[in-house]
Amino acid sequence: MTTDSRVLGDTDQREVTDLYARLAYAYDEARPEAFAALYTEDGAFEVAGAEPVRGAAALADLVRGAAERSPGTRHLVSNVLVRGTGDGASGTAYVVALRVAPPAVRLITIGRYDDEFTRTTDGWRIRRRRFTPFVRPGAVQATDCSGG
Repeated sequence: MTTDSRVLGDTDQREVTDLYARLAYAYDEARPEAFAALYTEDGAFEVAGAEPVRGAAALADLVRGAAERSPGTRHLVSNVLVRGTGDGASGTAYVVALRVAPPAVRLITIGRYDDEFTRTTDGWRIRRRRFTPFVRPGAVQATDCSGG
């Protein structure tokens, strides 16, 4: 443990961990305002090699665009690790994004989230999320799950 680390209490740990699910559901259910509200006012979503998406309006637009381009997206977030920091919390998790369009399921991407959280008057919010893909875009193979 470094000198700027702190132990999160059980309630804080649960609330920060819960943000992972709340973000995934808001994105997948195409609820742009709910998604943006889980970030701080100047919160940012970053993907390696792309310009950051920063602020509530841009984050909401991100979700709107994704819902139009890829309906049926579902994020599966796992192996969540949350740590206290000097002024908030940080977290890491694996993510698999799928497009469910029966009878097929298509793997969109797989990678890792690295997050910074801060406590606000409205509760814990994400200040910065960085997504690092494990494979280059377009390298994912489609899979037919129809069983036939």
